Amino acid sequence: MKLFKLLNKCKVKFSILNKNNIDIKGISTSSNQIKSNYIFGAIKGTKFNGEDFIDSLKKFKEIVVIVKTLSKKVKEIKNKFIVIICKDVDILIAEIASILYKSNIKEMIAVTGTNGKTSVASYTKQIWESKNIKCASVGTLGFQYNKYFHESFLTTPLPEILHEKLLLFSKERCKHVIIEASSIGIHKKRLHPIKFQKICFTNFSRDHLDYHKNFKNYLNAKLDLVRNHTNNNSIAVINSDNKYSRYFYAICKKQKVKILDFGKKASFLKIKKILKEEKKFLVKLFFKNRLFTIELRCLSEFQIYNQISALVLVYGDRLKLENFDILNVLNDPKGRLEKVYDKEYKIFIDYAHTPDALRNVLKSLKNNIPKKIITLIGCGGDRDKGKRHLLTKQAVKFSDLVILADDNPRNEDPSKIRLDMIKGLKHEEIRKVFNIGDREKAITKGIKLLKKGDVFLIAGKGHENYQIFKNKKVFFSDHKTVLRIVK
Repeated sequence: MKLFKLLNKCKVKFSILNKNNIDIKGISTSSNQIKSNYIFGAIKGTKFNGEDFIDSLKKFKEIVVIVKTLSKKVKEIKNKFIVIICKDVDILIAEIASILYKSNIKEMIAVTGTNGKTSVASYTKQIWESKNIKCASVGTLGFQYNKYFHESFLTTPLPEILHEKLLLFSKERCKHVIIEASSIGIHKKRLHPIKFQKICFTNFSRDHLDYHKNFKNYLNAKLDLVRNHTNNNSIAVINSDNKYSRYFYAICKKQKVKILDFGKKASFLKIKKILKEEKKFLVKLFFKNRLFTIELRCLSEFQIYNQISALVLVYGDRLKLENFDILNVLNDPKGRLEKVYDKEYKIFIDYAHTPDALRNVLKSLKNNIPKKIITLIGCGGDRDKGKRHLLTKQAVKFSDLVILADDNPRNEDPSKIRLDMIKGLKHEEIRKVFNIGDREKAITKGIKLLKKGDVFLIAGKGHENYQIFKNKKVFFSDHKTVLRIVK
């Protein structure tokens, strides 16, 4: 597509230097991905400034560079490249990507919340597939479409990557896509200018305050999904039982977004009671003026909420009683309360890395009345330090023994992270904690402590098969480590 034709379709304001109407073949914010006739978005992140990589592009012909201001560095190259100056660089990049990689997806769904996004996306995709609908999911587990898989290093991908994949899915006649919308992804305009037919709110609790700085900013980022990515025809599926749902109700009503809620306080699909029985839950529901009970063979209440979220997302207000049957054949996504060993004792792996998520998982495991629960936890470096001791508090409260292991230390001293995790614990709580560090040794320790009827929860990394030390990724799989030790 010609540059001027592309830019004329953009709504954000910008100015252009060294005008030359070249053919545009792609766009990227990574200098490593740039080729001739590409657009380079020089965004400024927390660690890197895209402008610092402009010099590396001089080997290419006919390059367009998008920058925020006409800095000294940009002035030096303005006669070499086509330069676009835009105050909202992120928005312009997203707009260009959406035009350049224009797709034809019939239904776009976004799911947001502190926990449960991956599960809801997975369940939604499974329900679509049961109806023989060509569909895809985008999120923590990567880009998934039929047998196609491509890893995503961000929960909500960069816009140029997202739209390129959406175009690929569209060419394969995929018509339905669900995307995990992280607070950071929303705030960084990665989803701009998409308007979703449906959005889903799962829950809200503390996370990502290293980025958002405070709770209010974090919540507002989530609410921006409604403000900026819906229209009068959109539908919001809301978990009424989370105390922060009231903010989503309010903004949806203001935006004239139709609400389909579920939960004990809901009006669309009311959960009257959840009863735990051996290896199953009995869920009493009130729906369309009818009271009925369904049996669900899952491990936890939060899985019930995630499954119901997916069901409402797929069927909307066309939901019928017979549609509930699909819930019992859904598979949990990898690393989400995943049972990896079940003989004399049980070992589970879960992605839980927030206090709220860990509490929910441990309460679910306790419902199955194990003799003893041993929990392995860790906290990532360069992330919200305020939640570290809160995570340990939950682990100590609901576990018999707790093992501290390194997660992704990044640029922090792992031992300092673990000290933060036990800060403020009482003496009797400290006695329950093993401060080990090395993740393989920590897993080995946990397994050695297990006796018949016990449960071992390895939390924090879930599906991830790596650890990050400094800026280096090292292969490590909780799953493979467990199987190697117990064989």
